Amino acid sequence: MIDVNNFEKKLLKHGKILTLKPKEESVNNLFLERGHSLEHLKLDSQNEGERYEGIARESVVKLMRGLKDKERYIGIWALDTLLHLDRLDLYYVLNKFYQVLVERGLLYLSFRIGEQDYFKEGRWHTCFTEKELVDLVGFTDFDILEMKNQNEYINVILKK
Repeated sequence: MIDVNNFEKKLLKHGKILTLKPKEESVNNLFLERGHSLEHLKLDSQNEGERYEGIARESVVKLMRGLKDKERYIGIWALDTLLHLDRLDLYYVLNKFYQVLVERGLLYLSFRIGEQDYFKEGRWHTCFTEKELVDLVGFTDFDILEMKNQNEYINVILKK
C-alpha cells in the first residue's frame, strides 16, 4: 500500500479530505492531526452474495450524484473501496471525483492486480493490470502521480 503519510505529504495544506472508509481510525486520525477536516462518504455493505454488489454499486453511484460539482476537496482517500464496481461505474466515479477536487487535488485508489475480474465470497472484484489502469485513467483528466504494485494490489495517486 502507498503509505498514507506519503499521500498526506503530497496534499495541499489544511483542507477537506473525502474518505470512503469512515472506520479507518488511524488514517482519519493522521489527517485530523495534520490539520485537515474530513468528510465521509458512507457506503452500504451487506455481505449477502450478489445483493452486496447491487447495494454497493447503487450506493456509490447514488452518492456520487449527490456530490455537488463544486470543487471542495484537496484529497480523496479510497483505499480498496471501489474495487467492487464495474469499469463503466469506475469511469463515472473517477470523473465525478475529478469535478469535486480542487486544482492540484489528489485521489488515492487501490485495486487488485489481475487480468481477470472475478466473483468471490459474495463480492465482485474488478482487477487491473498496470496497463489497464493507465488506460482507464487516460480516459479521464487525471494525471498519474505515483503507482506501485504491492501485495496483489495496484496502489495509485492521481492528481487533478
